[in-house]
Amino acid sequence: MVPLPLANILHHKVPSALSALGVAIGVCMMITLSGLARGSLGEVADRWEAVDADLIIYPSNWSDNIITISGGGMSDKDAEKIKNLAIGDNAAVEYVVPIYLQRISVKGVEHSVVGVRPEDLQYLIGEGGITKGRIFDPKNACADWLKEKFSTPSDEIIDISESELAAHGGLEMVIDSRLARASSLKVGDEVYSAGRNFTIVGIVPAGAMVRAFIPLATAEHLFYGGMGRFTLMMVKLREGVSIGVAKEAIRKNKHLKVMSVGEYRAMLESSFGVIYPFVDTVNTITLIVAFLFILVTLYTMVIQRRREIAILRSMGASRRFILREVLTESLILTAIGAAVGIALAPAAGAGIEAVKPLLTVQLTAKWMLIAAAAAVVGGTLAAIYPAWRAMNVDVAETLSLE
Repeated sequence: MVPLPLANILHHKVPSALSALGVAIGVCMMITLSGLARGSLGEVADRWEAVDADLIIYPSNWSDNIITISGGGMSDKDAEKIKNLAIGDNAAVEYVVPIYLQRISVKGVEHSVVGVRPEDLQYLIGEGGITKGRIFDPKNACADWLKEKFSTPSDEIIDISESELAAHGGLEMVIDSRLARASSLKVGDEVYSAGRNFTIVGIVPAGAMVRAFIPLATAEHLFYGGMGRFTLMMVKLREGVSIGVAKEAIRKNKHLKVMSVGEYRAMLESSFGVIYPFVDTVNTITLIVAFLFILVTLYTMVIQRRREIAILRSMGASRRFILREVLTESLILTAIGAAVGIALAPAAGAGIEAVKPLLTVQLTAKWMLIAAAAAVVGGTLAAIYPAWRAMNVDVAETLSLE
């Protein structure tokens, strides 16, 4: 025999299905939007944390929010000082990687590009290495040529044409696989960016520090107009050197600031974490609307079944029994909707990443449980008023009128 709450739901198929669908949409949105906001932000932090370095050093007169900085704020002299840093009588630094950060447009989408020396690229792209093609300017020919051009005394303004820069390997770019897929780029393609035509010479796996890399010398020339200037230093400490002690030693140089690579995530979330309350607010409103739909559906069912409820009461059904039946109906609808919403979330996430390959949707068991718990609480609250109306049906009046 079919339980009474389930029988009522099956008797009212269309409104019941719409109520469950409303919950499914709300639950799916909660899981997917939370996964999108936290996944995309977390993916950026993961890429920076994957860099083979311990410290990030930047100029003291720049903002502590290094996410937005760019330009040539430090010089080769700063890099030499850090490279020679000693704690006690022991050298503290294994290597220093100067990088030039700049925002550029690739295929109409803004990205951070990093200018880095060819020999240092390995520290920024992880263990995967170059999977297709090769590294840019492998013999540092462009860097040597540009240094010679800028070091030669001349009264004339140095004018370097695009063809000259390209001929010396300066207009070569390495991109990650996600940018290649999103922009339909492959090795050998040309892409117009920063006022120049760059040739894609290599592709690295997703997870590299940024989406695009060019020679450091090219970045210094194009974005600074000279040589020997860069934005940040990524520093790897020698084994056994304390990060905290090294940071204190570097801070003695009033010209420089320092943070650990692990602190980047906290800074990123501090800057962009405001999106979390916004997403959570949208999710909450969506769920409230879904549960209002359940409330209206149950209320309508109660009104339509006043005679059946009155007959049950006249046969000895208690108010508690009526309450339990209505609450059970609500929870069944909620459970169906939550299950469908959770099942749809992976498909929704995959759809978002297919349309926008550079976005990351990170679905977690935590948010699935939160969505399921919110659905149970919402379904229970939505049933309170219809259940109260059902409990208080006037048996004598209802049966006499009908």
